[in-house]
Amino acid sequence: MTGMFSARRIANLLGPLFAALIFLVIGIGVLQGTDRFAADARWVSHTNEVIARIDGVEARLRDAESAQRGYLLTGQVDYLASYQASRNQLPELFAALEQLVRDNEGQRQGARQLRTVIEHRLRQADETVRIYQEQGLAAVPKAMGTEVRITSDAIRRQARLMIESERALLVQRAASSDRSALLVKGLAVAGIPFGIAVIAMVYVLMLREIRARAVAEAGTAAANARLMATVDELELTSVDLRELSHFASMLQSCMKTDEALDLTVRLMERLLPGTGGTIYGIRASRDYAEAMAHWGVPVAPSAEMLPPDQCWALRRGQPQLAHGSSDAVRCSHILATVGATSCIPLNAQGNQLGFLYVSAADDGFLARVQLIETAAEQLAMALSNLQLQERLRIQSIREPLTGLFNRRYLEESLSRELSRCARRQLPLALMMLDLDHFKRFNDTHGHPGGDALLAGFGQLLLDLAREEDIACRYGGEEFTLILPEVALPAALERAEKIRAAVEAMHVQHMGQDLPAVTVSIGLALFPQDGTDPQALLRKADQALYRAKAQGRNRVVAGDLAQLAGAGVPD
Repeated sequence: MTGMFSARRIANLLGPLFAALIFLVIGIGVLQGTDRFAADARWVSHTNEVIARIDGVEARLRDAESAQRGYLLTGQVDYLASYQASRNQLPELFAALEQLVRDNEGQRQGARQLRTVIEHRLRQADETVRIYQEQGLAAVPKAMGTEVRITSDAIRRQARLMIESERALLVQRAASSDRSALLVKGLAVAGIPFGIAVIAMVYVLMLREIRARAVAEAGTAAANARLMATVDELELTSVDLRELSHFASMLQSCMKTDEALDLTVRLMERLLPGTGGTIYGIRASRDYAEAMAHWGVPVAPSAEMLPPDQCWALRRGQPQLAHGSSDAVRCSHILATVGATSCIPLNAQGNQLGFLYVSAADDGFLARVQLIETAAEQLAMALSNLQLQERLRIQSIREPLTGLFNRRYLEESLSRELSRCARRQLPLALMMLDLDHFKRFNDTHGHPGGDALLAGFGQLLLDLAREEDIACRYGGEEFTLILPEVALPAALERAEKIRAAVEAMHVQHMGQDLPAVTVSIGLALFPQDGTDPQALLRKADQALYRAKAQGRNRVVAGDLAQLAGAGVPD
């Protein structure tokens, strides 16, 4: 029994060494065969390149001859220039060809001979061109004679000789490559099965020993598994904390809301794989929460826009979790009753900014809800700071006389609102307003009076605008009003209300009432009158021009030329 154990142990020790030796020999043979195969392949490629170079020389010579004939027949200098260009390229092609055949004395001699006859042919061509330039086309046939044909035949003959020589080398090198491939194949077919057989024998001998050790190692493996699970959990927690710390640091550097949302989406994708979610923001009007960013594919979709009272998290100011059971309480904005969901409110400094919605097929992610809450708190603080910065920025871009936004902010806001309405498939109206006869008013009452009128009109426009409307001073006595999510009937009603209010407006200057004024309003609608800011402004300006032309103190809507209000003649 002891002898059998010793023999088995010796076989276990020597068997792998023997198998390794077999595979080492096979590997060396395969490596050498592969090197030979690669060298043969390089020589085959080299031969093909030499043939291509010879063909290239002949082709360039033919181009030169063709251009020369074109010049002789037409006298156009373009053909002469083409001839000279092709002729000047030949020395470079010869140099490349001679460099390729430098290791083959016979081919090197052939390349020199080919160069000699081609240079002779080029001298003949130059002489023909000279005769043509001095004596005309009639003297050319006599100058060309049979010597040109003899030279051309010599060129083709020498090129064929070189190509045939290279093709003979190609056959030899292809045969050598085949022999190398057969060597590699033979080593693989003969040696690998033998090595596998040796390994199989060693495997059978070692199997009993492995089984004996398996029982002893099972206990150790279980203990290691428990230890590794604990270590993995600690590492995951550490990674999560580092992620959140980095996330908070990055949020502090964000200059735009979109940047903060993009960072949050990426964080959620890393921390909550297999989930889908949406970040909602509450609009300035506080009447709707709308989706601002998404990640993944939600198992239970949620509405893109919703009143705040449809979300329990916004109503309670606390996370609302549903573990996937059919009797779980879900928010009414969730459009399916499958999977697990969570709504995490975004609160900062006592203000509700929106909420974070997450869904997945199972409730595994809910074990990390504290992590989601921490990320939501950091995002809410960042959004609050960005909104504060935006309010400060808006203060810097208001026009001081009227308190309205300036033209630069108009261009930014119009582009942004058009993109948002296009994404939501909502309408948008743009008013262009112009105080009638303002120049005459200014000339009569002076610039201080004109400024008082502009300031009064600006305040009236602010009083009549909704919170989401954007009132701007376009320039001089022209103003604009952006009306997001307003269709034509409502826009006409709003414009008429402004027109009537201006007509009834009283402005005081230096203790006295200034004369009443009227306003003309041009109205353009998205998407009917345009889909980009420039087109919409142009349509509104054209409508304003028609309102002026039709008597002022009226509203004209786009190409519809729809009138509203009382007309006042010029």
